Amino acid sequence: MDNVIEAVKVSKIYDMGEIKVTALNDVSLMIKRGEFVSITGPSGSGKTTLLDILSALSRPSKGEVLINGDPISQMTDSELALVRGKTIGFVFQSFNLIPRLTALENVMLPLWFQGIAPKERIERGEKILSEVGLEERMHHKPNELSGGQRQRVAIARALAVDPDIIVADEPTGNLDSNSGALILSLIDELHQKRGKTILMVTHERYVAERAERIIHIKDGKIEQSEAVKKKTQEIRRNYK
Repeated sequence: MDNVIEAVKVSKIYDMGEIKVTALNDVSLMIKRGEFVSITGPSGSGKTTLLDILSALSRPSKGEVLINGDPISQMTDSELALVRGKTIGFVFQSFNLIPRLTALENVMLPLWFQGIAPKERIERGEKILSEVGLEERMHHKPNELSGGQRQRVAIARALAVDPDIIVADEPTGNLDSNSGALILSLIDELHQKRGKTILMVTHERYVAERAERIIHIKDGKIEQSEAVKKKTQEIRRNYK
């Protein structure tokens, strides 16, 4: 199947009592398997809402989202959780690590939810943390790590179950430029060398241009879908 994610005439309406707020309005979008797509737009444009719906964190008020061809509207909450757990790895701006757990324990957590045996959890966690350059920090807790290191732990956790899709919401938003460049290089590698489908929200143009395609959203609608030239991608990937 060519399309790993498909949104068909999706709307998201929040009921605020007497006021109804339309965050997304009749949005249709297809993400191909192995594609790197950025979603960008001004604050309040609906880009994070769109990301949440495309990654099954939220259900649309109208329309349909299909993940690997399966419509999420027909899934129970537990079935949706299973899809997220096995198919999608999440990387958030705020890291979302559990403070009392070490880096290794944070990475092993999704494996525990999937019922993976303890020995394999440890082996997988150690391997992934080594791959992101944290072999010397895997037994440290989040407050003992820098922002860039915490985000690398978050990426390692996202990779723990080897998902098809990596969803990143402002992954460099809380990082300095050097740490941000390292995280973006890791995301590039996930796409280029591992063939992961990458779906990333960002408000930074130079970050968005690392993708193959940029979706511009404004006032809850897709304003433009822009292909990124390869030369521009290489320039941005070398940006420090």
